[in-house]
Amino acid sequence: MEESKWADYVVSAVKRGPGSGRISQVQVHVDRGNSLGHPEIVDKIKVAHNIKKGKKYITAYKISETNWKPGESIRAFVQDGEAFIRNDDNKVPLDNLGTLPDI
Repeated sequence: MEESKWADYVVSAVKRGPGSGRISQVQVHVDRGNSLGHPEIVDKIKVAHNIKKGKKYITAYKISETNWKPGESIRAFVQDGEAFIRNDDNKVPLDNLGTLPDI
C-alpha cells in the first residue's frame, strides 16, 4: 500500500440483501496511510451517514495479504427515506459497489 491515505475508510466486501440490488452491511478498514486497519462489519446506514458528514470512503481490492488496489469513491444519497451507497453518479434506488466480494 502507498504511504498516502486513499480515504478515511476502505470498503473491501459487502453483504447483500434483502432483495437484489441492496447491500445491508459492508466490511470496512480504517485507512492508516501505510496500512489498513482490521476489518469491521458495519451497517450500510452508518457508511451513508458518515459520507454525508464528510468522511471519505473508497472500494479496495485485496491483491495479496499486504497489498491492496484502490477502487472507486463511494457516494451516498437518500431516496424515499432510504439510504443508498454507490460507486457511480447514478441516483437509482439500488446500491452498487462494483465487484466487491461477499462477506
